[in-house]
Amino acid sequence: NDTLLTAPTSDRILDGITRKSILEIAKNQGIKIEVRKITVKEVVEAAKDGSLKEMFGAGTAAVISPIAGFGFRDTDYDLPELDNSYGQQLKKIITDIQYNKSEDKFGWRFKVKA
Repeated sequence: NDTLLTAPTSDRILDGITRKSILEIAKNQGIKIEVRKITVKEVVEAAKDGSLKEMFGAGTAAVISPIAGFGFRDTDYDLPELDNSYGQQLKKIITDIQYNKSEDKFGWRFKVKA
């Protein structure tokens, strides 16, 4: 429902730079963010009723990788392919900043003298 939902950091969810960058960019883009525990039951129900639009994983090497679907208790749940998904938008913004293709309004880039 147009909300970026993420679990809080823990021993399984790292408090890393990529995660922080995604959340900061999402906030800057006006995307509603919720940080809270998420149950498997909630994810399955959202997939069934169509309110789950996308899922992605994030990390240093992959930046953002879309998840096409998931399985739970012998049932597969496919997620829709979206044009201009949050994952795609956020990945483009991050990589454009990384590769100096856009303005760095967050002050993340630093010039390194050789």
